[in-house]
Amino acid sequence: MSHNCRCNKCKSVIYAMLSRIYGDVEFKPKFEEASVRLEDYEGTKIYKSLNKIYSALTKCRGKANFVRSKGLNRSDVYIPKKKILIETDEMQHFSEARLVALKNYPRSLEPTYNVKAYRQICKKINAKDGDPEYRDEQRAWYDTIRDFLPKICPDQVTQVVRIPLGFYPWCSLDPNNPSDVRLFKKLLKSEEIWQK
Repeated sequence: MSHNCRCNKCKSVIYAMLSRIYGDVEFKPKFEEASVRLEDYEGTKIYKSLNKIYSALTKCRGKANFVRSKGLNRSDVYIPKKKILIETDEMQHFSEARLVALKNYPRSLEPTYNVKAYRQICKKINAKDGDPEYRDEQRAWYDTIRDFLPKICPDQVTQVVRIPLGFYPWCSLDPNNPSDVRLFKKLLKSEEIWQK
């Protein structure tokens, strides 16, 4: 980690860049079709995969009651015309529970972000959030549901892009500078943001 993962300016710059590139951008979107309850997916094509991930999470540290609501809480940024969901992930997302979930993803899911790099960072950071005691499993499960949104509500989401915070000083970029906008686009597709 080479930058403060809670830098508010970084998030502001990322959001401004996305607005500059895509125009119409929705902040804090809610996807009503996305339940976080495993049983709501029984009989669907993704149930087997979700069940495997959920079971692995419950075995991770023995925390089984981490689903405390029905619907998925609000996401970060949504680009309606492209049907892309953008998530900005701070260090607490890189936990053992998240690593367990990612290891159990089916090959057919094909997330847009680099899952291999994400798993490596989870091992390196090994974040722990003990308030409440099941928070790591809960966050990993909700992140999993978001990653499955292209399967859950394909009419609304076709891609999920994750931008890690704390590895690159996004706040050093200027959304009004065309060369910085080009660099931002390049960084989103590059391994460089993971190597800082």
